[in-house]
Amino acid sequence: MKLGSLRPRSRPDIQMSPLIDVIFLLLLFYAVTTQFVTDERLKLELPEAKTAEDAGRGLEEAPPVVIVAADGTVWIDDQLVAEEDLEGRIQAIVERAPEGAVILKGDKEADYGVVVHVLDIARSVGAKAIQMSAERPPEQ
Repeated sequence: MKLGSLRPRSRPDIQMSPLIDVIFLLLLFYAVTTQFVTDERLKLELPEAKTAEDAGRGLEEAPPVVIVAADGTVWIDDQLVAEEDLEGRIQAIVERAPEGAVILKGDKEADYGVVVHVLDIARSVGAKAIQMSAERPPEQ
């Protein structure tokens, strides 16, 4: 019975070129198939006001935000809200809002009637403080 030679074998070496090729192909695959999604539906251009103020609160204490987009759609918590669900959703956020406060952001191209309608709903469901959001004009 032959057990093999007592001479130590040569150390196996790892081929790096195929390994680098595989890693490069995986990287290329993920780079090509990854989708960098940006929400283009909700680009808001707030009106400018010289007396605009900062919210001044941390994110955990900030009031909920209701957005009226330029096309007249209403968004709460980055979700589109249908007209029939609007009052219920606004009532829900007013109940959980600190001090019953709500921030209303209306695009400067939005229909004024829609903004007033949302403002009216917020008041009717018990919002105690409604802040209209605006941007400061650039310093000259």
